[in-house]
Amino acid sequence: MTSLAPDLTTQVVPPPAQTPGERTIRPEFTGSAGEYFRIWIVNLFFTLVTFGVYSAWAKVRKKRYFYGNTRLDGDTFDYFASPKAILKGRIVAVVVVVVYAFAGELYPSSRYAFWALGAVVLPWLIVRALGFNAANSAYRGLRFVFSGKPREALNVFLGMLLLVVLTAGLAYPWFMARFKTFIVTHHAFGTTRFGCELPGRAFFWIYLRGTLILLAVAIPIGALAVFAFSRPEVAEFASWGLFLIPLVAIYAAYAVAYAYTQARTTNLQWNNTFGAGMRFSSTLGAARLARLYIGNVAAVAATAGLLIPWAVVRTLRYRLENFALIVEEDLVHDANPALAPVGATGQELGDLFNLDLGL
Repeated sequence: MTSLAPDLTTQVVPPPAQTPGERTIRPEFTGSAGEYFRIWIVNLFFTLVTFGVYSAWAKVRKKRYFYGNTRLDGDTFDYFASPKAILKGRIVAVVVVVVYAFAGELYPSSRYAFWALGAVVLPWLIVRALGFNAANSAYRGLRFVFSGKPREALNVFLGMLLLVVLTAGLAYPWFMARFKTFIVTHHAFGTTRFGCELPGRAFFWIYLRGTLILLAVAIPIGALAVFAFSRPEVAEFASWGLFLIPLVAIYAAYAVAYAYTQARTTNLQWNNTFGAGMRFSSTLGAARLARLYIGNVAAVAATAGLLIPWAVVRTLRYRLENFALIVEEDLVHDANPALAPVGATGQELGDLFNLDLGL
């Protein structure tokens, strides 16, 4: 029996070699930027004219489009969330933010109480968000499950966040390793649970290299721009560039560093994720991802946002092209009989506070 845990690597590697009885499945996106643009523009229009009420229906339409056009081994995914449930969650989220804003203005010291309450509620928020998304996602009639508990999330997240603060950020890579491990190991497809082994040391070296890349690109370009525009003959004719060029250079450096860390951590995560009779592979390239990010931003900025659908589809296609699932031929999955409905409040609070809780 071949080991389910692939070798640890932070480099871009080809999919693990298959053994007899295994096959590699690669997902594909069958939609198009033009199709998604029509959904996106209608969602945007109705969200604006309804003052955000339609955003719940917009979210479901978007998710169902991407799920329904992502094909894996001949079948697509399903998304079952109810727009009304999402709307109720968003109403609760908005009320919480409004109360926080008004209480903070009237009684500034109350913000500390809100922050303390938020720290206590955070584990519940994380678990509810992940549980709602998993319970409403399915493939071949089987739903995904997230079984994490708030107490487990409390131990993982608050403890590690405190360590990050005490170490002035140096422990952040270890926090991210535990964060992603917690998410993956508490997910299941039906009754098939996933496993994941992510060493914090590997994350540390990835983030360290990402920081060095950021500094190596930003400092020389920024220094060159400051030197050039410090000359009177240059500053007189292009003083606007003194602010614009360094800003663009810093963003480009950030995009390169971000692409590097995204590619390497994503590859590390999936290459170390496995389940009964299955394992995963990811081969994202840092340079290719950086060019894609920079090109997307330039295209979206040049078209005042109209190419956002094109950028989204372009990025998704690249990610799927570099993802693979290696499975045993006789693999069978069963539905989870303990699957219970999950409310959308945690998911919408997470969206409102921009918590990225996905894989």
